[in-house]
Amino acid sequence: MEVITSRKNPFLLKMASLQEKKYREEHKLFLVEGKKLVHEVFLSGLLPEFLLLAESQYEELMPRLASLCNSLGTDLPRVFCFSDACFEKISTEKSPEGVIAVLKHLDFFKKCIKIYGRQDFEGAGCANERMLALYDLRDPSNLGAVMRSALAFGIERIVFCGSCVELYNPKAVRASMGALFRLNYAFVSDFSLFADLMKENERRLLAAELTDHAKPLGDLSVNRRDVFVIGNEGHGIPREISALCNESAYIPISAMSESLNASVAASILLWEQSKK
Repeated sequence: MEVITSRKNPFLLKMASLQEKKYREEHKLFLVEGKKLVHEVFLSGLLPEFLLLAESQYEELMPRLASLCNSLGTDLPRVFCFSDACFEKISTEKSPEGVIAVLKHLDFFKKCIKIYGRQDFEGAGCANERMLALYDLRDPSNLGAVMRSALAFGIERIVFCGSCVELYNPKAVRASMGALFRLNYAFVSDFSLFADLMKENERRLLAAELTDHAKPLGDLSVNRRDVFVIGNEGHGIPREISALCNESAYIPISAMSESLNASVAASILLWEQSKK
């Protein structure tokens, strides 16, 4: 295996550029780093475009990766080996584990759609999926944690509305612990369209917020077709978005605490829903 040792190598520079959002969008690729996450990529049935290995880890990791692909009946992707110094230029980790999978964006695998109208919604089979909606969620670590909880409690699709953090942000990918690869996603430019689609399908939107008209979570009769809406970490859900929801719910907490982290709140809401 030829080892790439030049920090000016064009392929290395392209891979390193994927640390930035604009280049992830330009190339429609993103990085998945670390032994566990790369393992989860293969287990979820997604095939990377490339595998990038650090020279010092090559002899240890190659047999494992080849064995994993063989057990899953899939081909080993093309592998590139870098000197440790070059690998660190690509890595987003402080202590790299020596392996990175480079994946195409999830719309390539038909796991991610954009909804512009009823045809997109129905064509993707969203009507009866268990869904969670996020509005202006900005923290990538929160997003990753929300994905973990969503998968744990049976959510099938996460709907992004407003200006949410990028799905492929390295911190979100890392925090998802592999849940990213097992969920489906939808992006809705107009929340009112999403609200209309929910109404047409006789489904409720439940805004998670602490307002005068919100009900305690335990007082709501929640079912699997309801869709909770989680808002921005600092500002919550805008009034005009809340007005499009059927009801509002809050989680009763101690007066000693101001609020819950968005991902923690999502976990509690989804746990309550999963009991039904």
